[in-house]
Amino acid sequence: MDDLLLTTSADLHSSSPGDHRPAYRRTYSWAQNSDEASRGAVITISRTSAAPRYSEEDLERGISNDIHQIPEEQPLLVPNGEQRDESQEHRHLQSRIRFAMISSLIANVLLLVAKVVAFILSQSKSVLASAADSFVDIASQVVIALAEKYMRSADPRFPVGRTRLETVGVVACAIIMTIATIEVIQSAAEDLIAGFVRGELPVLDMGPLMYAILGAATVVKVVLFIYCFALKGQSDSMLALAEDHSNDIVSNLGAIACGAIASISPTVWWVDSVGAILISLYIIWSWARILQGQVNKIVGIGAPVEFVSTLEGLANAHHENMAVDVIRAYHFGARFIVEVEVIMPANMSVRESHDIALQLQHRVEGFDEVERAFVHVDYERRDEPEHKVDRNLQRQTSNLFEPHESCSLHGSGSGGVLPLMTSPRNSGNEDNKAGS
Repeated sequence: MDDLLLTTSADLHSSSPGDHRPAYRRTYSWAQNSDEASRGAVITISRTSAAPRYSEEDLERGISNDIHQIPEEQPLLVPNGEQRDESQEHRHLQSRIRFAMISSLIANVLLLVAKVVAFILSQSKSVLASAADSFVDIASQVVIALAEKYMRSADPRFPVGRTRLETVGVVACAIIMTIATIEVIQSAAEDLIAGFVRGELPVLDMGPLMYAILGAATVVKVVLFIYCFALKGQSDSMLALAEDHSNDIVSNLGAIACGAIASISPTVWWVDSVGAILISLYIIWSWARILQGQVNKIVGIGAPVEFVSTLEGLANAHHENMAVDVIRAYHFGARFIVEVEVIMPANMSVRESHDIALQLQHRVEGFDEVERAFVHVDYERRDEPEHKVDRNLQRQTSNLFEPHESCSLHGSGSGGVLPLMTSPRNSGNEDNKAGS
């Protein structure tokens, strides 16, 4: 197919009253050829001779007249081919995650059956601890799978989605794992009491079949751990699965070692029960670390300094008439919420300031780590935070949810009426004196 180029233009006029000369020209170009990936749409805005220019001093003072400035040849959209490449990468990543989850589930079911058989044959508490670990792995994967399913479906009760379910699912896995391992610790402790106090020694039968089962389980878990560990930075679910497989590797090796020692030397029969307790304590410790990290994400721990610096560099280079005031990036579950406060000239039109801010929002949300981004436009720097919790924390106010002084209610309770807002520029001297 021959290349096809379609182009159309539209003039953007200056915001000055009575000035009808086109200040900018927006050009739409669609290019299509036989190469599917090269299809794309690009919007370019270029300056005409009628477009005014403003100095950095004007921007800083915020008093420029008729500011409607856009950098020359500023591309606003990326070609569809690049979007398609990113979409294909995302689909490939999702297919790898699904493969890891399905493979892990099948492996855990088979290994649980094998470990139950091994426990019945050997009566080893260490093997029981390993079997309990596999059972909880299955329960954890069911929780994670349900979280993945519901977070990808829309529900009007959750207007911004349910992506936090991924983090909640990992927290649920940690709780389930802890409860199960406590049960194993209790059972092993009862065996120790029975042996040392009442002289009732446990009977162990560690045959070749038990070693073969645990050995095969360890090999399978090593392979799955390597696969999931490579994806743990892309999904909290993969982090949970990698931790599951790591725990299984430790529990399997511990069960083999402790069971073998107690079976070979009956005088140290207690090694099997002690090994079960140690394996369980290790599992609890490892999941406690993950639980702490997930709780921090739910509470809203800040993003790494390196990531904030990357956002700052992106925002500073976004537009010549925009200055960055504040950037906040914090966890909102597995991913970040980003708040950017920027300063633009006081007389810039609402349309242009909105378009500039919206484009910055889209660029920030282009990062995989970012779930939502908000760009707040102001015309000057503020001395204190604009949101009530941040402001009251800085003021050390006892009531963190105390509203700003300008929003005090007339009347009692939440049914009061907010005062009408008036522009400082339109207020008379008497009003200014009354408010001072």
